[in-house]
Amino acid sequence: MNKTFPILIVEDDLRLSETIRAYLDHSLPQVSPMIARSVAEAHVFIYQYEFSAFLIDLTLPDGDGLEFIVDLQTVLPDAKVVLMTGRAYEDVEEQLQQLGSVRFLQKPFDILALDRELRAMLPETEEAKPTFQGSLRQLRLVDLIQVKCLGHDSCKLHITGENGMHGVIAISGGAILHAETDRHTGIAAFNEILSWKGGVFYEEDFRGGVEVNIEGRWEMVLMEAVRLSDECHAMRAA
Repeated sequence: MNKTFPILIVEDDLRLSETIRAYLDHSLPQVSPMIARSVAEAHVFIYQYEFSAFLIDLTLPDGDGLEFIVDLQTVLPDAKVVLMTGRAYEDVEEQLQQLGSVRFLQKPFDILALDRELRAMLPETEEAKPTFQGSLRQLRLVDLIQVKCLGHDSCKLHITGENGMHGVIAISGGAILHAETDRHTGIAAFNEILSWKGGVFYEEDFRGGVEVNIEGRWEMVLMEAVRLSDECHAMRAA
């Protein structure tokens, strides 16, 4: 997919900014992220590139995120902005109301919350809308896959584990056809995803376009992944 939605991440926390970028690269391929570590660097970028949206930290090493948003809106009055901060919404509510339609994310935030904010800003395309999403603390992934296979459904599951790793599982007509993670593909990727204890996921319609890298009856594929996961967790607990 072409990168059609460039965004600027203004965040000095290297780990957080890289986690966001990795997630976007994997789960929102239409988004093209760039990172600025300071207000000064962000000012340079907004005059060099055309961005569709901005993720802006409140506290930056050389300035205030709210003040930067004011400057940004003089250059780009229709800029789509998400403010990220560890402070409560009530602490910045007055300033945000003065700025207009600026979205708010309180740190530490669930990656799925960020996903929802960005998808709300994406152009209205069918591909940009997840059909279902949730937490793996509330729903076991193995149960979800079993329901999809028994129902002969077709879907694409995007999973982000608590470890920050990303994975994709594609199911077509109840058959598990494809899996990939940041480290593996095929059965190895499927087994890795099923070993993750928690995280978040969202589901979208499956329209093909992936390499078939898993074969065999879904029952056997799922059973083996669960067996390996149980063995792995038992070894860790020993």
